[in-house]
Amino acid sequence: MPKVSKLGRASLMIRAAKASLFMALSLAMSADPGFPQSPQWRTLPNAPVSTGRMDDVFFINPSLGWVLSNNYNSDSTAFLGDIWKTMDGGATWALQITLNQYLRSVGFADSLTGWVGTVFDPDSLLYHTTDGGTTWALVQNIPEPRPLGICGISVVNDSVMYASGRYSGPARVIKTTDRGANWTSFDLYPLADNLVDCRFFSPDSGFVVGSIGADYHTGYGRVLFTSDGGSTWATRYAGTRSEELCWKIQFLNRTTGYVSIENFSLGPTYYLKTTDGGGTWSDELFLNTPYEVQGIGFATDSLGWMGGWGGDTFETTDAGASWHLAGFGYIVNRFRFLSDKLAYAVGETVYKYELIRVPGDLNGDGNFTAADIVLLINCVFQQTGECDLSFTDLNCNGGLSAADIVTLINVVFQEIPVTCTP
Repeated sequence: MPKVSKLGRASLMIRAAKASLFMALSLAMSADPGFPQSPQWRTLPNAPVSTGRMDDVFFINPSLGWVLSNNYNSDSTAFLGDIWKTMDGGATWALQITLNQYLRSVGFADSLTGWVGTVFDPDSLLYHTTDGGTTWALVQNIPEPRPLGICGISVVNDSVMYASGRYSGPARVIKTTDRGANWTSFDLYPLADNLVDCRFFSPDSGFVVGSIGADYHTGYGRVLFTSDGGSTWATRYAGTRSEELCWKIQFLNRTTGYVSIENFSLGPTYYLKTTDGGGTWSDELFLNTPYEVQGIGFATDSLGWMGGWGGDTFETTDAGASWHLAGFGYIVNRFRFLSDKLAYAVGETVYKYELIRVPGDLNGDGNFTAADIVLLINCVFQQTGECDLSFTDLNCNGGLSAADIVTLINVVFQEIPVTCTP
């Protein structure tokens, strides 16, 4: 019988180990496909921080977006509005311009064409960019009856945009159908006295939200709908409690939507929900105490968040049956969802909801699967692929071995978590 060198025996042992692992992997793959991770909210560490509040955020894709940050001037007598842009999903930010305005709303049709609305200066109502925000020009051809402020912007497509305002009246809507070359204005009184947000699904059909009443303490919430491009409007929700103002509107899909209600009374706080595309809206209890809710956003039917001038952000995991502190976000005014696993929110600063890559997720898809095991096998035995120890050293011993593969197999198919941090 021929002798086998130590090097040869080591090679045979490695091949045998690989064969055993691949056999175990094949058997396991036939039994269970693995399990997903859950997205998490986090504060973006490099985002600007406002001394007043960030009122709006808009992303046209996961990487490219803008936020509006309002800050007190040097003697705290007025606001300066900053427009910030990111091209890498919020990892870094560039200040584009500072305006002597309080900036309330933002929307983009594409990477170049966008609008920003102001709220306290009727002579400087709306700004427009055609170069991605490098330069901004005041829109000067909006006809009467003009809003006195733009609180909400809804970009429908590359040509059509609607905007609504103001939260303290009058209740007016503007729209363009030619990328801002021309504008049409609508006065919604007597259906509403104050308007905040808007959401349009098509060039003709959409909603605006606000209230009817002279001021905060006489206001009753309103949701209005048009199906003819704003020529006529119908009331879809008429609140019966005074001291309320419908603030933000979000649709999870075409049938399920939500409206936040800013509560100025001493009574319970509610929000609105529809399950028939906005045909009807139901009052849903948020808290038994007053809270000036503004930002509202749901990722799924069960999972959602609300925040506002009350300060803290709240979370529900049971479709609104109960709410608890979310552990992120302060004075949040807007949630923007790109999918059920990716969103941005703004308040004091910028917050991002995403899948956080963790040890064992070698391909970064947010799931623990057999594909991750294959990549780890290649790292251990072939030293090929992305083998960063932050994601591959699952036993935290400073190196790679077959034991790390066994640990990942248990993670994928037995849902046994990694118990250390590489």
